[in-house]
Amino acid sequence: MNKLQCLCSTCVYRPGMGASLIKWENMMKGAISRSRFIVTILSCSIILIPGGGVTYGFTSIDPYLYSYLVSKSPEHTAHKSSLSWMYSALLTGQAIAMITGGFLERKFSTRSITLCGVALFNINLLMMYFSCSAVFSLVLSYLLAGFTLGLIYVTSLVVGLSWTEKHYHGIFSGVLSLGYGLSSVFISPLQTLYVNPNNFEPTKNLVDGELIFTQPSVLNRVPYMFILFSIFSAIIQIPLGFLLVKNPEIPKPDTIVKCDYVTEMFRKPRFYILFLIFALNKLPLAYIGSYAKMYGQTFISNDLLLSVVMGLCGVFNALGRPFWGHLHDRYGVKFPLFALCISTGVSILVSYLSKFLKAEAVCASLFTISVWSSYFCCTGNYGIMPAAVIQFFGEEDFGIKYGIIYLSQAAGAVLSSIYTSFIPFWMPLVLSIVFTCVVSGLLSLMLRTTETIDDQARALLNNDSSDSLVISKEFEMRREGAIELKAVSNSD
Repeated sequence: MNKLQCLCSTCVYRPGMGASLIKWENMMKGAISRSRFIVTILSCSIILIPGGGVTYGFTSIDPYLYSYLVSKSPEHTAHKSSLSWMYSALLTGQAIAMITGGFLERKFSTRSITLCGVALFNINLLMMYFSCSAVFSLVLSYLLAGFTLGLIYVTSLVVGLSWTEKHYHGIFSGVLSLGYGLSSVFISPLQTLYVNPNNFEPTKNLVDGELIFTQPSVLNRVPYMFILFSIFSAIIQIPLGFLLVKNPEIPKPDTIVKCDYVTEMFRKPRFYILFLIFALNKLPLAYIGSYAKMYGQTFISNDLLLSVVMGLCGVFNALGRPFWGHLHDRYGVKFPLFALCISTGVSILVSYLSKFLKAEAVCASLFTISVWSSYFCCTGNYGIMPAAVIQFFGEEDFGIKYGIIYLSQAAGAVLSSIYTSFIPFWMPLVLSIVFTCVVSGLLSLMLRTTETIDDQARALLNNDSSDSLVISKEFEMRREGAIELKAVSNSD
């Protein structure tokens, strides 16, 4: 029985294991040098900065991009949901690419996949100079940008997590995507200073009453911004792409067992709960990213101030990822995820109510704090979810599994676009977003965290037909150990 307890202690995931001893040796997987570990983790994070600039940094120029579309439209109008559809296209392409990248990883090296994604990503940015004048072509460009970004994103996660022990996967999921969130800190202000250096204020469109920029000096700079950004992106990404190599020190099993570890995920109820929570949690992030600045413009007149506020969101975007990921490592999935959902809903509600205070300075202060808080909570999903996927479904073919879960982000973004199309008023839109936060929080309480993918190894002790059991490759050695232990017990 002691041998069985020893086997299970190596297999069962326990939140908080090793959390009190923060040592490099505990974090690194395999006999690797500390310097190589640090360089790889930093490379995986920094290479995502341009991608974050597209996803989050461009939210600060959404009003300028929307104004440019209006200026090119014959009717001199464009529905504000166009911005949300671009964001939906970006996430759809990203989710598809993450699954595709997971399959490509079986045949090609992570370095090859990354460099291919980098080349296509920057070529597409250059082409956006031509496509930004029409909604359809811009949506298509965002779809392609999302696909190429997804290839880079999934390989950086796969590479980074292959170098870290699983009891630190939560915090390192946040660290690896930290560059993705931090990008808007300096990209957003630079974009605003380039497009609108004179801090012009938007005016009401005479056709539909929406706030737009009509100054030619502002509108003429919009397409050239994509060219400058593609140059900046290529300088960062191309050298780092050569450093994204999976951990060569991971021990491999001597034998390979035929397994169906991806489809097994669909048989678990917690897969559908995680998928739905991730989808619903995308709605508040899509709302804040696409419309926070536009809503702020209805009662805050300083456009430069709003750009700075949205730019500094990147700090909280970045800090929220490792913070919530660390909570996952300490306490598991359920309660950190519940706290994240409820905190997000409260923050978004406060950001809406800040408009109704009398003094503009007080309104701006409360709006700023609530928007930053929303970002801090929303982006915690990207620290919790990768670690939850590994905890529940195993590390083998993580790119495919997380890519499937990540499809929920596209579903959530599409749902957000539908929301904004059919709910044109701010109050019902905000209340519906808050309601989804409450629903996702309640769903998180339904997660069973007492059983993990490791329980399949334990099930072998009660199942002689082990070939029929679906297990992941990473537990093949534990499977053999379990069968050996059972044979010893029977002989005794």
